[in-house]
Amino acid sequence: MALPSWLPPLAAVVLMQIVSAFQSQSIWVLAPVLTAAAGVSPERVGELSGLVSLGSAWFFLSGTPFLQRMGSLRTLQLGSLLASASLLIFFFPWWPAMMLAALLIGIGYGPTTPAGSDVLARYTPPRHKSAVFSIKQAGAPLGGAIAGLMLPSLAALIGWQPALVVTALMGICAMVLVQRVRRELDADRDVTVTLSVRALLSPANLAQPFQAVARSPRLPLLTLASFCLAAIQGNLFTFAVTYLTDEIGLSLVQAGAASSAMLLSGMVGRVLMGWTADRLGSAIAVLRVLALTATVATFAISTIGRDWTYPAIVGTFAVTGILATTWNGVFLAEVARIAPKGQVGTATAGSAFITFLAYFAGPLIFAKAVALVGTYGPVFAGLAALGLVAAAAVFVAGRRPEGLG
Repeated sequence: MALPSWLPPLAAVVLMQIVSAFQSQSIWVLAPVLTAAAGVSPERVGELSGLVSLGSAWFFLSGTPFLQRMGSLRTLQLGSLLASASLLIFFFPWWPAMMLAALLIGIGYGPTTPAGSDVLARYTPPRHKSAVFSIKQAGAPLGGAIAGLMLPSLAALIGWQPALVVTALMGICAMVLVQRVRRELDADRDVTVTLSVRALLSPANLAQPFQAVARSPRLPLLTLASFCLAAIQGNLFTFAVTYLTDEIGLSLVQAGAASSAMLLSGMVGRVLMGWTADRLGSAIAVLRVLALTATVATFAISTIGRDWTYPAIVGTFAVTGILATTWNGVFLAEVARIAPKGQVGTATAGSAFITFLAYFAGPLIFAKAVALVGTYGPVFAGLAALGLVAAAAVFVAGRRPEGLG
């Protein structure tokens, strides 16, 4: 029995997503030892998180020519190579060097969203689109969960610097494994596209992603919802381990396991939400519900205290993974469905750029708020309100036409 034609592309894209997420999430998992080595306060991991997102946002804004010239899969490979090399900069526990490394890792992670969407949009049958995109997005929490379960113990066993070497080597291995399907998946690349600093930074190139978003009546509002949900998700992912170790008093291994519970449940939940959206025939309905549940789950995280039992903490994080971190695949499938013809990658890049501004600014603002308030709980409670804004944006988007404006 022949395999579905969309399965090899999906496998290649998911593998690169898992490894890229593992590499970027390693920073948050090892945040307590990284900040200690650099001699800075634990909440400053928010600065590294913001710079990772800023790097990805830069790629979304100007990276379309890379996708066109190199092909989507080759761009994913090059991104993983950059992230692998950048992880080694952390060997030098100097905070400015760590900040540079975080920015470069973000640039390397940037191709996963537009390149993955481009490949899957070309190969996936419409009836499976939400499920397939959600499977791809499930690779992100899976990579993070593996990092959370593996890296604390590995760092305790061999040291945090060798653990980062292992993380870098995983990126190289992934590049090699997907090479056999690269020629087929990148067959549509355009070798006439110019890759120069002038071309990358030209106003016409920088405007392409936003023009593609603006051409759809629904995309601006859905992007607003994505921005709000990303702010919630980004802060949950960034501060989970630091919150649980610094304020709740858990060990690094315990906190890493709790964070992994959130990521693993989110992985399963993303596939489930994608399947549900396909069965209902409405991504909008699923996104509306997820925006509301993200509000509830984030507020629940804000109530955790030192008197909570460890199983209760892990359970709360696991439920939060399902309720607050499973919207991504459904959202990206909807973007691919309503994007202007032939501009799936470009429209995805534009929407992802705005979304990643939340991943950039959110942790920076969150860290400052924690420093000001002195505790994490009230800041998480305030963060929960963004889910209500997302729900309202999705509701209005659902009442607008799908076609071009």
